[in-house]
Amino acid sequence: MIPEDYAWSVKLVQDQHGYLGLSFEQAEKIYRFEQEKDTWSDKHFFSAWEEWDYELTTFREVLNETQLEAYMAALSERIRNHVHQLKSGDPEREREVRYHEELTAFYETQLLPELYSDVILRFGWLMGEQAKIEYLRAEYKRFLNDGRKSILISHFRHNRSFMPVTLTSDLLRHRLTALLPDYHSFRQVMDEPTRSVATCIEKKVRHLPPGTNDLVARKFTELAKFREDLFDRYHSDRGGWHTVISQTTAEEETVITHMSLLLLDAERYGY
Repeated sequence: MIPEDYAWSVKLVQDQHGYLGLSFEQAEKIYRFEQEKDTWSDKHFFSAWEEWDYELTTFREVLNETQLEAYMAALSERIRNHVHQLKSGDPEREREVRYHEELTAFYETQLLPELYSDVILRFGWLMGEQAKIEYLRAEYKRFLNDGRKSILISHFRHNRSFMPVTLTSDLLRHRLTALLPDYHSFRQVMDEPTRSVATCIEKKVRHLPPGTNDLVARKFTELAKFREDLFDRYHSDRGGWHTVISQTTAEEETVITHMSLLLLDAERYGY
């Protein structure tokens, strides 16, 4: 950066924080702080709370006592506005809570009891591969635990305790993947040893006994219809298309469905 541009950038910092009456030297330090803070990364980023903590730490080192008092008042106002925004948006997620509660009830009363009533689905149809299946179930349990922890960490990192309804909605959605395993998402994050075992099992799950296959087809058709009706009841006023165009073949969809069924756990993985 040529000196003229640098001086202009520092002057811009002085103007942006005019209420603080920054000296050129103070503005230089804040300019360097902002350059570092805004360094682009596709892996790491601050939450609003973290950015404010980082900013406060820097400003305490740069400002004098009078300036710091003015800055703290302005920061408090920003935080109050942010908290208000979080609290105001939280009730909007109540409909999602009801949506997930109804879907959970359908799983527990309509979908899973019939699936578990089928001997093939309850006890498995690859009896010679039990060790591999138990390994996949253990890895899926770890996948679920990681997912729940990610939800909790991300929620409190960004929302603290100001959006309890949002947290409830996110955890209900996550629990659905314990009731009916989400093999598609699981497969996307597998490590190589797990992927190797899964690939071996995938080759053997393509066909179910006719009676079991008919049951699965009927129940998943009912599930698709229920989800469509449920979406229309809770989200039809949001506008736009909500149809998801699948990029997988019919054969791959069958494998994903059958692998999900193979991962069914009568104890719902403890969720």
